Amino acid sequence: MPDLESLAMEAPESLPAQLGDADDPRPWLDAYDAGVGSPLELKFLRLFETHGVEVEKKVAVGPEVEGPVISQADFRVAGTKVLIYVDGAAFHAGNRLRRDRAIRKALREGGAAWQVVELTARDLHAPARTMERVLGGGGPLDEVKQ
Repeated sequence: MPDLESLAMEAPESLPAQLGDADDPRPWLDAYDAGVGSPLELKFLRLFETHGVEVEKKVAVGPEVEGPVISQADFRVAGTKVLIYVDGAAFHAGNRLRRDRAIRKALREGGAAWQVVELTARDLHAPARTMERVLGGGGPLDEVKQ
């Protein structure tokens, strides 16, 4: 009991967060500083930059060119109709998954005719294949532009 009492009287000791610590806010702060919504999105942003692909971040979109906005894409390949959504497994299940599928279907089938690319963390393990998908099947960026 004396040990517990002495611990209770001492000021709390702050410990530095360890890399990968679930309570470490740094990955989230780095993502927000870069203008994206999550550490996973930041990894994709860095992948695009490495491959010289210019993207717009947090793009409000709707199925029609002049219609109402129904979603915010994580990225849009600059100067194209290619929208990129980055989905983390923890946030993409149940009703949220059904809602996202309906929104993305509406974007693909609407008058704006968006090309929607959906990426997950798994796509980071195959960067060449991922960039082919982003650039419309591997062709030069100019072939994707509208």
